[in-house]
Amino acid sequence: MLGQQKPLNNLAIDSIIKALDTITNPSEKINFLITSSVKNRYSEKTISFLNKALSISEKLDLKNQYASIYYSLGNYYYYNSKLDSSSVYLNKAEEFATFDANPFLVASILSTRSGICKRKGDVSSAIAALLNAKESIDKIDTTQLKKKEIYTYTGKNLVINNSLANLYNQIEDHQAALLYYDLAYQAVSSLESKKTKISAGSILSNRGDLLIKMKRFNDAFNILIKSKELKIEGDAPPIIVAGSELNLGIAETHLKKYSEALISFNSALNTYSESNHQSGIAYVYASRGLLYNNTKEYSNAISDCEKAKSIAISINNLELQLDACQCLSEAYKEVGDFEKAFKNQELYLAARDSFISEKNIKQLTQLQMQYDFDKQQEHQKIEADKKEQQRKLFLYLAIAAFIIIILLGFFFIKNRKKNFQISEALQEKEILLKEIHHRVKNNLQVVSSLLSLQQRQTKDTNAQQALQEGRNRVKAMALIHQNLYQDNNLVGVDLEQYITKLVSNLVKTYKTDTKSIQINTNIDKLKLDVDTIIPLGLIINELISNSLKYAFIKKDSGEISVALKIVNNLLKLVVSDNGVGLPENFSIENTTSLGYKLIRSFSQKLEADFNIESTNKGTLITLIIKKYKAE
Repeated sequence: MLGQQKPLNNLAIDSIIKALDTITNPSEKINFLITSSVKNRYSEKTISFLNKALSISEKLDLKNQYASIYYSLGNYYYYNSKLDSSSVYLNKAEEFATFDANPFLVASILSTRSGICKRKGDVSSAIAALLNAKESIDKIDTTQLKKKEIYTYTGKNLVINNSLANLYNQIEDHQAALLYYDLAYQAVSSLESKKTKISAGSILSNRGDLLIKMKRFNDAFNILIKSKELKIEGDAPPIIVAGSELNLGIAETHLKKYSEALISFNSALNTYSESNHQSGIAYVYASRGLLYNNTKEYSNAISDCEKAKSIAISINNLELQLDACQCLSEAYKEVGDFEKAFKNQELYLAARDSFISEKNIKQLTQLQMQYDFDKQQEHQKIEADKKEQQRKLFLYLAIAAFIIIILLGFFFIKNRKKNFQISEALQEKEILLKEIHHRVKNNLQVVSSLLSLQQRQTKDTNAQQALQEGRNRVKAMALIHQNLYQDNNLVGVDLEQYITKLVSNLVKTYKTDTKSIQINTNIDKLKLDVDTIIPLGLIINELISNSLKYAFIKKDSGEISVALKIVNNLLKLVVSDNGVGLPENFSIENTTSLGYKLIRSFSQKLEADFNIESTNKGTLITLIIKKYKAE
């Protein structure tokens, strides 16, 4: 990872230009300019070096240099946070980069592309790009590499494996993360130098942090001891060593090695304080507060966790707020200050709800990105198959031009057989797609059943309600896949049929039999593709659920209406009820409800204008959807 670099001054630039004038070979000039950009961490003024390199290459038509220059320009824009421009130049680099000519460059291009995806929040695509980079590196015949190339190969493997581990850690695929941390450590262990010891220590520190999350504290302790030793042997900056000390203190606390943990925490705190590293300071205070609670030093625990809470709020770190408030609630209770204990428990619950909601939306977004990525991969495969079939067809036609007239009849017979095979293959593909949708529906029903079992085991009313709402969302998606595999043409979901079933299921779920709730629907006859119906179905699920739960609390009867029509080439959804209406101060932008956050998120995906009208005589919600696809 590139670190901070002081900006280039004019004197430094003049020095580089003068050195450039002493180089006569054009390729060496280009390499010198690229290397100068890398050494100066792609700071803003290095763009002149890369443009100069591109100019030399274009003037002399040095096409073998294009890939490296375009890749460097992509890196320049990536490190200066201009991600769209970076993508443009990486695309150009890929046009000229080949595995045979430079497999390391191919892997580097894919690694930077992964970084772009990660910054945009698309973790699935980031992982896919890195896996492709790893595949490119793994194809290299290491027996043919020179000593310097072996070093490059090992270093590239190290970076890719460590990045993959961090991404898998981020999406909580712990086993995959452990695997790639191990591979990264194996790579760095083969490079015996002082500098690589810091990298090895950092990888072990990451692995130790993951083992703490997995509650494997003894394993974490042993790895973190080794991590700290390696960093110190490599003369790592104190703030890097402090990361291992903080995690080591956490592991020691869980292992009840309190005196050792206190030494680790104090050392980390001194380092973080010297560099004013606010999040590091807060994490030490929160972790040391837990230690003091365990050793019944409650006044110290209160002092540390109040500081941690204050910093966590200032840097908007919900996870830290959770840890600090929970620790404070326990400490204040032990010293008899029940008012502050209760207040911190309330803050803890509020922060936990926000944290869970934020995490749920992030997971849903990630699932949608994974679905989009898988669909894109399938589309690319279909297009590749189509091009291959076209290539074969052109080949057959070319051969046919040279076949004598006597064999023309044989050609038509064979061609007819080919068409029959294609038709048969398409039929098999349709059966396979139906089977996929059937299995997805069945898997979602299994998830719904598991949530139902958990719901019956849970005594807390709020938890039961949350699990029920989760089941409803799963059922809404299962119903889509059920309709797809039952459709003869697999082209889309019948809107009227789907919404009727969805509403019927919700009415049964919320047991409104004791009240006379009339459901009115007015749905156009049309089919919507999966990309439209999934977010739309989940929006309707949330709106109908809200009406059934809250609209008729003080009434014995009521009406809910759902209308969905094409108006002026836009899809218009109207959901209304004649219930008690929403609270006067209600705002969808400020609500903490997960349901309304989902509605807002999916409305943005559909590029929909969202409007709420509410009085004490009912609520009317309108969505004007611009981005949809009707079959």
